[in-house]
Amino acid sequence: MLGEYKNILVPVDGSAQSEDSFKKAVAIAKRNNATLHLICIIDTRNAPLSPDYASRVDFGEPTAKLEYAFLDEMVTSAESEGVVIKKILTNGNPMTLIAEAFPKEFNADLIIIGATGKGALTRVFVGSVSNYVVRHAPCDVLVVRT
Repeated sequence: MLGEYKNILVPVDGSAQSEDSFKKAVAIAKRNNATLHLICIIDTRNAPLSPDYASRVDFGEPTAKLEYAFLDEMVTSAESEGVVIKKILTNGNPMTLIAEAFPKEFNADLIIIGATGKGALTRVFVGSVSNYVVRHAPCDVLVVRT
C-alpha cells in the first residue's frame, strides 16, 4: 500500500462474497484509521416502467427493513473493532452509484467489492457490477475473491 486510505466504500448485498469484502474492508479501515461507507443498493434497473404496474411494486418498507437489519449487524461489528462506519441504503443502478456517484460524494480513495454477488443471472444480461466498478471508478478498487 503506497498511501493511506481515508474513505473506503464497501457495497454489500447479503452474499457470502460481500460479507468477505466487508470483513476485509473493516481490517483495512482499522489499519488506516479510515471511515468506512457501507452501501446497500436495491437494484431498480429492471423495475417496470409502466406507471400502472410500478404502483403495485413496493421497494420500500419491507425490503428496507430486511436490508437495514443486515446493515445494522455489520455496523455493530465494525464499531466493535473501533471503525467509524456510515451506512447508506438506496435504490438505483448499483454500477453507476458504486463506481461514479458515491466515490465523488464521499471522496472515496478505495472501493472494496466482492468479485460476484447475488446477481449471477443478472450478470449474464446486464454485466458484472464489480467489472464495471473496476473500469469506471476514480479511485483504487480491491476485488475480493473467496
